[in-house]
Amino acid sequence: MKKSIVFMFIISIFGILIGCQNEDTSVEPNDTEQEQEEEAGEVGEAEEELVIVGQEIAVSLNTMEPLTASYLRSIGAAEALFEVNADGEVEPSLAKSVTQIDDTTWEIELRPDAQFWSGKVIDAHAVIASLERSKEEDLQALPFLEELTFHEVDETTIRVETLRERVPVPLNLSYYQTAIQNVEAEQDSIDTMDLTGMYKVVEFIPKQKMVLEINENYWGEQPTIKTVIHREISDEQTRLMSVLEGSSHIGLNIPVTSLDQLEQNENVGISATPAANTQTIYLNLDQPQLQDVKVRQALSWALNREELVILAAEGHSTPVTTWLGSNPVFEEAKNAVYDKFDADQAARLLDEAGWELESDGLRYKDEQPLTLNLRTWGGDKALGEALQNQWTQVGIQVEVQHGDYSLIQTARESGEWDATIEAWSTFGSPLSLLEGQFSPEGSANYGGYDDPETNDLLTQLSEASDDEESHELALKVNERVAEQAAVISLFPRPQITAVHHSVHGFEDHFRQFEHIVHAGLSLKDGE
Repeated sequence: MKKSIVFMFIISIFGILIGCQNEDTSVEPNDTEQEQEEEAGEVGEAEEELVIVGQEIAVSLNTMEPLTASYLRSIGAAEALFEVNADGEVEPSLAKSVTQIDDTTWEIELRPDAQFWSGKVIDAHAVIASLERSKEEDLQALPFLEELTFHEVDETTIRVETLRERVPVPLNLSYYQTAIQNVEAEQDSIDTMDLTGMYKVVEFIPKQKMVLEINENYWGEQPTIKTVIHREISDEQTRLMSVLEGSSHIGLNIPVTSLDQLEQNENVGISATPAANTQTIYLNLDQPQLQDVKVRQALSWALNREELVILAAEGHSTPVTTWLGSNPVFEEAKNAVYDKFDADQAARLLDEAGWELESDGLRYKDEQPLTLNLRTWGGDKALGEALQNQWTQVGIQVEVQHGDYSLIQTARESGEWDATIEAWSTFGSPLSLLEGQFSPEGSANYGGYDDPETNDLLTQLSEASDDEESHELALKVNERVAEQAAVISLFPRPQITAVHHSVHGFEDHFRQFEHIVHAGLSLKDGE
């Protein structure tokens, strides 16, 4: 007997970061900040233009490139089969409805009137081709697609079969990595790219700006704002001032240090949705000094997370000591394993690992100092400096390198890195998330963590028979990873957006990449 599904998956959960976390950049230079502001113009000069400024924008039009789909989706150009509302409920988007046939089989009915920008019909064949391409070419999509097999029932119906029971198919098909594209079109220029959203890209300069106009063939509610401009302003203060002075309508990735300025300005509102992500230090386990678990554990014990929240987040977060700790569903994991700041325990572990403290305040082994190179990007400069100070106090020589995310990617590819900071979402299917982070093939397993006990627990999690067993096994995976200190968890990254009061209908949402631009937005100057 079929069970009809309207809201497929409800989770009482807070918001994730944006900016994930994990952004791709280009080496092409930006416009100067003055030129960017001059080009943006004054809010109110054109009520039909919505200007959004962010720390970074897309560097490519190809949704297979890291985070391109998230940027395109956030500004109304790309869509997935499903979306998640602000209450954590999964709702149909390009899909019209979904029905669960049994524990491993689902059927998705598509909207018969949906088209790509080109006018090509979005039928079952086109959707399956798009998802298969994402599965094959996008590593970040694998956690959500690798367990799914797609079959065309008819032009508007897709059958999805899962490798195991109770896979939350609608949730998996709501992530930005599953955005639907026309695979028959080249996605490398504005003239050939073919997506599904309410806005079409009409101009694109990588790492500078993207301009979009209304898609007249859109299947859903037509937006009222004619043009959307997404502009990159990398400097935090310049980005903030562009909203305060009226050069832009929405400012993303606003630093917490700017809250006082925002609160004192009567023309700008603040969106500060609580995050369900974990600010995480990823460690390169191929580096000799980090292959010793005692050294990694010492790095975690040596951190005063309360102080880090104050210094790096202006107090607008709470400490967590394990990766799942930022997810309210796993509240009991928040302070597991590293239940306090303990510099003495860190020192004991370093002593046991053979790193002796010398008179210069540094630790040595075989006449070589214990060093750590920490790479940061975006708004994490202050966090990197705070970490440097705390680790130095236990005798570790720390160098912090702050720059574009592209530098982190390059370092990972070459293997020349010790530690980096990112914040991935902890919202969603525990198995998909934990496998993506900590299985040997996980797309976010940057440090090469490969632990037999963790792998066995992940296998058990994939075979769990009910939600209670799944919850307990997820906690065990989470605790094992923390004990091994494969990564070091700190706190949820604050997510702050400045919204000019001329913008009406802006929605606070923990998955901000889905809901910055939507059909309900409007511009009404003077109100």
